[in-house]
Amino acid sequence: MQVRIKTRRLRTRLENLAVVLVETLYPENIGSAARACANFGVSQLILVRPRDLNPEKMRAMATRSGLPVLEGMKIYDDLVSALSDFNYVVGTTARLGKQRKVHETIREIVPRLVDLSQENRIAFLFGNEKWGLTNEDLYHCHTVVTIPTTEAASLNVAQAVVIVLYEMFCASAEVELPKPRLATVKELEIMYEILRETLKRIDYIPHQNETLWMTTVRRFLSRLDLTAQEVRVIQGFCKQLLWALENRGKARPPAEKTPS
Repeated sequence: MQVRIKTRRLRTRLENLAVVLVETLYPENIGSAARACANFGVSQLILVRPRDLNPEKMRAMATRSGLPVLEGMKIYDDLVSALSDFNYVVGTTARLGKQRKVHETIREIVPRLVDLSQENRIAFLFGNEKWGLTNEDLYHCHTVVTIPTTEAASLNVAQAVVIVLYEMFCASAEVELPKPRLATVKELEIMYEILRETLKRIDYIPHQNETLWMTTVRRFLSRLDLTAQEVRVIQGFCKQLLWALENRGKARPPAEKTPS
């Protein structure tokens, strides 16, 4: 299904965002980070002292969409050089010790980052898979954020990249999905009549107050925002059930086809 993206007046300048991975241990995570960048419109991927740059493993996880990001990534020997051209650096951490001075989640800081991205280059800093960013790494950050999880959780570095970029992307774009057509009143009334007939046939409606009972059924189904297709499914089911009750032991007629 084609998804149309509708951007707001103030949108993140994605070309001013970069993902910086520090001392990544596994090439698969580099590839996955490249894929995440591609998914959310970020073209800049920077590595600092990566431990393993196996091209096959990186490319396998980047998939076709992430290959351009992977091929354009930059590699540095030290963090200061990697960050030298950026105006604002956002560190990420799962550890919340007093020295880390973490006061915001990524969702809380995103509106400010959207504003900053208009005229400033922003780097999102991610540590390696075992110990994350060190205090020395965080020393170079303007702010440090965390991604809320349960106490037992442990985010993979590539998963953290996805979440951060997703939050930035959502702050500037609305995904407008096509809505299905709801059933008309006429279509609903036809459905309710055959449903009433079916429920009466199986002796499910109290004889003393049929209208009140059907009103309850109608109120329940009305909360579901039934589409025209769903109404036809219910009608088809009721017709098949009524036929089965009237013709026990006979060959079953072909079921009605419901449009996809």
